[in-house]
Amino acid sequence: MASSQALQAALSTVGIKTMLKGYPSGSYYATFAGSPSYVHSHGLGLAAGGWGADWPGAYGWAWGLFDSAAIVPSGNANISELNDLQVNRWLASLEQATLSASARDAIGAEIDMKVMKDAVMLPAVYSKVLLYRSPSLTNVYVQPYYGMYDYAVFGTR
Repeated sequence: MASSQALQAALSTVGIKTMLKGYPSGSYYATFAGSPSYVHSHGLGLAAGGWGADWPGAYGWAWGLFDSAAIVPSGNANISELNDLQVNRWLASLEQATLSASARDAIGAEIDMKVMKDAVMLPAVYSKVLLYRSPSLTNVYVQPYYGMYDYAVFGTR
């Protein structure tokens, strides 16, 4: 809620008036922001959402957010409803197993630049937390992709 209020205050400084509406988190994507028919029939202009990539790499973080094939009647993660032919082509090309890591990274950079240029979404909040661990734990490490402890491998002294 605080991030939405901060965005509302920032938009108001440039003359954009917004009204905040709250929706239940359990059905948010199924019934509200993730339902294009609801979004259109209720005139929603901005919808907040959270996203975590399924795996490292552009396809893992971009497909659900930006591919028009991800726009579904309910449970839609592409809440901006982006349907950009070039972005769709780039995402399709990432499905090719023959692409090198550098080629995939270059395509990911193109997608990133395109959606930022077109202001498809506003990355509003990135939360960071301090991770504490007891000195009595063993085999503790931060899993680099998720930036958090791998709890499956903890041990104790």
